[in-house]
Amino acid sequence: MTPSKSPTQTRIEVADEELHKVFHISKKEVAFAGVLLAFYIVTLLFLSDNVLLLIVAGMSFSLWLTFRASHWAIDGLETLGIYAGISAYTIGVLSSLASNTPEAVISALTALRGIVTVQPDLVTIAVLSVVMAAGFNIILLGCVVVIAARKEGLLKVPIEVIKDDADLIRWTIVAMALLFALGLLHYINAIIIAIETATPVVSIPLPAIAGFMMVLSYVIYAAYSVSKKSPSTQDIIQPHRSKRTSVLLAVIGFVGIFIAGFILTDAIERIFHFVPFSAYGVGHEQELAIMAMIIGAAGAIPEHGIALIAAAKDKAGIAIGNTLGGTTQVLLLIIGGVSLALYPFGGLPLSAAVLLQFATAAGSLWFLKRAMTDDQRVDIFEGVMILLMQAFVFVLILTPI
Repeated sequence: MTPSKSPTQTRIEVADEELHKVFHISKKEVAFAGVLLAFYIVTLLFLSDNVLLLIVAGMSFSLWLTFRASHWAIDGLETLGIYAGISAYTIGVLSSLASNTPEAVISALTALRGIVTVQPDLVTIAVLSVVMAAGFNIILLGCVVVIAARKEGLLKVPIEVIKDDADLIRWTIVAMALLFALGLLHYINAIIIAIETATPVVSIPLPAIAGFMMVLSYVIYAAYSVSKKSPSTQDIIQPHRSKRTSVLLAVIGFVGIFIAGFILTDAIERIFHFVPFSAYGVGHEQELAIMAMIIGAAGAIPEHGIALIAAAKDKAGIAIGNTLGGTTQVLLLIIGGVSLALYPFGGLPLSAAVLLQFATAAGSLWFLKRAMTDDQRVDIFEGVMILLMQAFVFVLILTPI
C-alpha cells in the first residue's frame, strides 16, 4: 500500500511544479545553477589570484545565466504580445529582439570598460563582437533552413515572411552594400595618400548620420509590424500565464541579462590580459578577432537555441521570423546603435574585418531573399551554402593579413 503524502509534501510538489511552469527550470537545473553560482562566488572571494579558475567560473555561470535569463525575457514578452493581440510572426520578431539583448549588453559593457579604463583594444573587441554576432546570426539562418527542411528536402516559406520582410531585407542589403563601398573607397584613397605622404593607413568611423538612419529604419519597421493587430484565426494563441507573471518574467530576464553581461565582460577582460596568445603564434589582430568571436558567440547562444528548437518542432514561421528578425536587428538596430553610442569616443571604425562582414551580410541576405521569392521555398542546399559562406568569412577574418 502506497503511503499517503503529508500536506507539507503536497505543497512542496505543487510549488516545484509551479516553479517549473513559470521559469521552465527543473530542480536539477536549479541545483546545477546553484553550484555554478557558488563556484563563481567562492572563486571571486577566496581564489581571485587564480586567474584561470576565475575565468572558468565567470564564463560558466554567465553563459548559463545568459541563456536562461534570455529565455525568461522572451517568454514574458511573447505572452504580453499575445495579450496585446498581435500576430504570431510579430511575436517572433519581439522574441528575437529580446534574444538579441545579450549581444547589445555584452558589447556595450565591453566598450564602456575599454573607454573608462582607457583600453582601446577592448573597444575594438566590442565593435568586432557586434559584427561577429551578425555572422553567427547568418550561420543560424543556414542552420534553421537545414533543420526545417530536413524531412522534405525543402522549406516552404510562409507568405507573411515574404510579404512583410521583403522591403526590410532589401533595405538591409542596400545599407550593407553601401557601407562596404564607402569603406572600400576610403581605403583606396587612404592607400594613395599613404604612398604619397608616407603616412599610415587609418580606418574611418561609421558616419553618425548613417548609424542614425539604420536605427530609424528598423524602428519604423518595428512600429509597422506591431501596429498590425489583426492576426488570422490560425495565428490566435491563448496565453498560458497571467499578465503579472509575464511582466515579472520579462523584468527578471532583462535584469539577469545585464548581470550575466557584467560577469562575462569581466571574464573576457581577464582572458585578454592573462592568456598568452602570442606564445601560441597568434598575432595581435587575430587575438582581437578571437576575443570578439567569443563574445559574439556568447551573445548569440539564446537565439541559436530558440530558433533551432522552433525549426526542429516544424514551426517554420516562428523560426524564420525569429532568425530574419534577429539578423536585421543586429545589422541595423544594434550596429547602428553602437555607432551612435561610440560617436563621442571616435565612432565605430570601418576596419577590414567589419567591411568583410558587411559584404557577407549583404550577399547572404540577397541569396536567401532570392531563394524565398523565386518559388516561395528554400531547400537544404541553399541553407548549406549560406552556412559555408559565413564560415569562409570567419576563416578569412582569423587569417593573418
